Amino acid sequence: MKILMTTETVGGVWHYSVDLATCLTEEKMEVVLVAMGPAPGKCQEAEIKALKKLGVAFYHQTYQLEWMDNPWEDVQKAGVWVQSIFDKEKPDLMHFSNYAMVAMGWKVPVVLVAHSCVVSWWQAVKKEPLPERYYRYSETVQEAFNLADVVVSPSLAQLKIYREIYGDKGNQKVIYNGITPAPDYNSNKLPILFSMGRLWDDAKNVELIVKAAPRISGEIFIAGADPKKMTCPKNVTFLGELSRSQIFNWLKISCGYVLPVKYEPFGLTFLEAATHRTALIGGDIPTLREIWGESMHYVDTDDYLGLAVACNMLLNQKESSILGGEKAYIKSQLYTLKKMGNEYLKIYEGVLTNSTVSG
Repeated sequence: MKILMTTETVGGVWHYSVDLATCLTEEKMEVVLVAMGPAPGKCQEAEIKALKKLGVAFYHQTYQLEWMDNPWEDVQKAGVWVQSIFDKEKPDLMHFSNYAMVAMGWKVPVVLVAHSCVVSWWQAVKKEPLPERYYRYSETVQEAFNLADVVVSPSLAQLKIYREIYGDKGNQKVIYNGITPAPDYNSNKLPILFSMGRLWDDAKNVELIVKAAPRISGEIFIAGADPKKMTCPKNVTFLGELSRSQIFNWLKISCGYVLPVKYEPFGLTFLEAATHRTALIGGDIPTLREIWGESMHYVDTDDYLGLAVACNMLLNQKESSILGGEKAYIKSQLYTLKKMGNEYLKIYEGVLTNSTVSG
């Protein structure tokens, strides 16, 4: 079976795609990974090289992504480009991590993975009607939901939101994200906190960490590109963009991972932290409650004082941070890459079988 999988070079979708492509090759699947967005960085180049060694065919162009401002000319060009790759590679199935190309009339089954969308993001973060400039985007997503053979959501809570926005066509499934468990464990955690994400994204709510920082009795290290201009307390250090291995090194030594998100369809960074037995502090939102249950400490996404209290508990009470890390680690074992890969294989086999029967 050959899968053509689209991805983007920004954020967690990239890591998800690299991990899944790696997993699928281990199952003797042929994978064609087609990426759009900014040119890959040095760390991504290394990951691409590793994928190619596994036999993954990789393509990339720096087209604007559909959730960016005024992307539609690039989106149209990207569609033509992906069609040319399809004609060349002749895949058995299309696996989309973007919406705009789903409606191009593919002659093979289409699986759409709805990692997130601007409409649900806007509802959760801005809490106001969607601006008119996103109407075309919203219509594009609606059409993709209607036409895909299967639409995969990363959590039940996010699936519920999608159904409220786009309706239920009976083609929607949930597959939780997964990663490979950390191979080793550092029992000597330091009394420091770590955070990461797209710092320009209001959903990540990094500003609440900065606001709480003067009341937090320890150092906070935050990884990610393009931090907003904000007054930075002495105990906060912005690390810039890090490689995945560098991030894992920080998680190994940090007693807590903190990110009071307002919107998060799954939250891959929390899973990465949990596999390193790092205690979790997250925003009190339905998706995180669903995925982490009692293994995460939740804070109101507007309560910087409550966030400071939660952080100080981990920093000042070693037993709390150790217990929190163990709970998170145990919960993380539910979300393995192997399990995620098997779920996708079931989806692929199902749509291919249905396509053969209907054909």
